[in-house]
Amino acid sequence: MSTVTDYRQRVLDELSGLSPAELEKVYRAILFLKEEFLDSGEARYYTQSWTKAEQEASEAYRRGGLQIYESVDEMVDEILHSPDTDAE
Repeated sequence: MSTVTDYRQRVLDELSGLSPAELEKVYRAILFLKEEFLDSGEARYYTQSWTKAEQEASEAYRRGGLQIYESVDEMVDEILHSPDTDAE
């Protein structure tokens, strides 16, 4: 006999005891994952969060506020060694 996992209940169990701030973070992560990986086709490009991020990036580009990198390695190095990066 196969066992069926009740993932809804497992998620609810994981959420019990979290603070409101932690619940908000989990909720935002769920929305992100749903939009990025569960919605079919290109629907994620029409979500409010995607559209807002795209507008912000376009505005930063127009203002000349985007750093241009020669490679991904250069970009990662800049991010990792930026003085405003939070040490966690």
